[in-house]
Amino acid sequence: MKRAPLPTPLAPDTAPARESFGVSGLDLDAVRGLFEKLAKSSLGARAVRELAPRSASDARRALNRAAEMAQLVRARDVASFAGVVDLAPVQLSIQRFHRPLERDELASVWGFLEASKRLVAWVRERAREAPELAALAVGFPELTRLREALETAVDERGELRDDASPRLSKLRREMRELGDKLSEIVGKFTADPELRAHLADFKVHRRGGRRVLALKARSSGRIPGVVHERSHSGETVFVEPREAVFHSNRLVELEQSARAEEARILVELTRHFIENWEQLVEAQARLGEWELAAVSAAFCERFGARVPELASWEDARAHERGIVLKAARHPLLVDQALEGKLEEVVPLDVRLGGDFDLLVITGPNTGGKTLALKTVGIAAFCVRLGWPVCCAEGSRIPLFDGLVADIGDEQEIKQSLSTFASHLERIRLGLARAHARTLFLLDELGGGTDPAEGAALGEALLEHLLKLGAPTLATTHLGKLKEFCFAHERAENASVEFDSTTLKPRFRLLVGTPGESNALVIAERRGLLPSIVQRARQRLERRDRETVELMAKLRGASEHAEKVRRAAESRLQDVERTGAQMLERERELARRGELLEAEAQRGLEERIRDAKRSLEEARALVSQLPADRARAMREALERTETALTRASLTERRKAFLEGLAKGELVYVPRYRQRCAVRKVDHAKRQVTVKLGGMDLAVPFDEVTWYESL
Repeated sequence: MKRAPLPTPLAPDTAPARESFGVSGLDLDAVRGLFEKLAKSSLGARAVRELAPRSASDARRALNRAAEMAQLVRARDVASFAGVVDLAPVQLSIQRFHRPLERDELASVWGFLEASKRLVAWVRERAREAPELAALAVGFPELTRLREALETAVDERGELRDDASPRLSKLRREMRELGDKLSEIVGKFTADPELRAHLADFKVHRRGGRRVLALKARSSGRIPGVVHERSHSGETVFVEPREAVFHSNRLVELEQSARAEEARILVELTRHFIENWEQLVEAQARLGEWELAAVSAAFCERFGARVPELASWEDARAHERGIVLKAARHPLLVDQALEGKLEEVVPLDVRLGGDFDLLVITGPNTGGKTLALKTVGIAAFCVRLGWPVCCAEGSRIPLFDGLVADIGDEQEIKQSLSTFASHLERIRLGLARAHARTLFLLDELGGGTDPAEGAALGEALLEHLLKLGAPTLATTHLGKLKEFCFAHERAENASVEFDSTTLKPRFRLLVGTPGESNALVIAERRGLLPSIVQRARQRLERRDRETVELMAKLRGASEHAEKVRRAAESRLQDVERTGAQMLERERELARRGELLEAEAQRGLEERIRDAKRSLEEARALVSQLPADRARAMREALERTETALTRASLTERRKAFLEGLAKGELVYVPRYRQRCAVRKVDHAKRQVTVKLGGMDLAVPFDEVTWYESL
């Protein structure tokens, strides 16, 4: 037997290797913990803990399931996971200790089967609005033999039923009868008035499974029988009356036989459990997927998250292929805000991999650069798991095949590596598996060593990643790396907005704007001796000042371009929303037009039908007229009927009548019912419909496609 592999029941393509997402410094375990807290069952909690990056198709399906479940939750249609339980510990325990299932384990299996049946029915009923959720119900393991075996043998509490087997039924019946007889025998002594003074109390006690009476020690001989126990004080003895001994012996034999039969039944049920384990594994995987979708829906509701759009690597338009995060937030910060530990979470807008493949974020240490890297990395990782992201509508993320994160300065103590060496080791391992669909997150690139050498090494690394086409987000303090972005087409600068007056970050990412370290400003505001700050300013070489001035001008131009881009994007969104509203309005007008046409057609048909009934009444009276006048009247009535028939045949109705076929549904106004067509006779211009339990021939003029409300 094997432990249930959760949760990939329907993934045909290959999932990325775990080492492709073997990242540290992204707080992924803590983020996973937020999802795990939202699980309703032990199975769901394990599914969250063990979930690894999915294959591309499986990730898409999981995201669709999450979106469908979130939509159902918003409609207050919530699935119940009561009874769902992780059966893997049960399987491991009986396998390790070679024992049968116990009572609480039987109850768990029973509850699991009942929950499976209920959830399968629940998702199947919602197949129209949740097709991806319903797809997991297709071919769901029936587990019929295990279910029947449990239903026959145990109740919902896991207790063996009396009728679990014919032998157990017989033994338990005999035990009850014998128990009643023993109670009667022993009870006779407690009811005897002459013995009441000799009894310590008037209860029937049990010692060693036998019914005994509590007698005062000085009166122990008043009731002949077997003494089974004395009280600690020695003042009370517990006596089994002699008349009950034979029956008690027989009851012990019956109980032993019953226990042996119960053990046999439990072994048989355990055999069924083991034989059906493969199907239980499959059932657990599918239930795990449903609960993962429910966890994602709960995460959306609590954290204001959503399922982002998936960017396509194959899209011919470059700007449609990359990351677009709008109002993204780190989920751990959102959690702190929800708990009142943080006043607010400033949302972050990020673009990468569309118009540019490299984004270098610069600025002071307090500016939130690392937070930007972590927010992007967590979003990319969550999407590959099939989880929602804390972001706004319009966000788009591709499915990366790998994620390399060199964040933080933790030292690899076991390898005796310095901070710089540990950075290099993580980058080296990442480069060994890097390609165009690998996301790189590099924190403090070029740091931890000589600035000149660090900048040279950083430039060489960024050039290599640009050649690979790997989307890269890097932070640095080195001015040379700011200049690098101006010299490369697919590279762009960015900075986190910083208030030099308050020395606090504003956390807004400014794409196209290189940041300043503000070291001298910060030093001055922190109270460093003015003479030292002034001397530092004087030591700045003229070339560096010119570079700073040039960057300031470029920053102004970039900020203006970014504002123009944001305004254009906002207007485009407004146009798209207006277009969607106009399209919906057009559809609504079309629906209203169809309704009005149907109502007009219905009114016309009713009037024509009334007129034809009047014609039939007139025909019945024609025979009373003289022959010449009767002939003229018939001709007039026929002309009138022909005119009425033509009046009712609009193009739509003509198409409706010509398309009538067996099996279709038509509405018969006379009976105010929708009926199935059994036969169509175009020659006689009548249709045979099924009305209740009989077939009824109805003229074409008395059927319609429109059902009045």
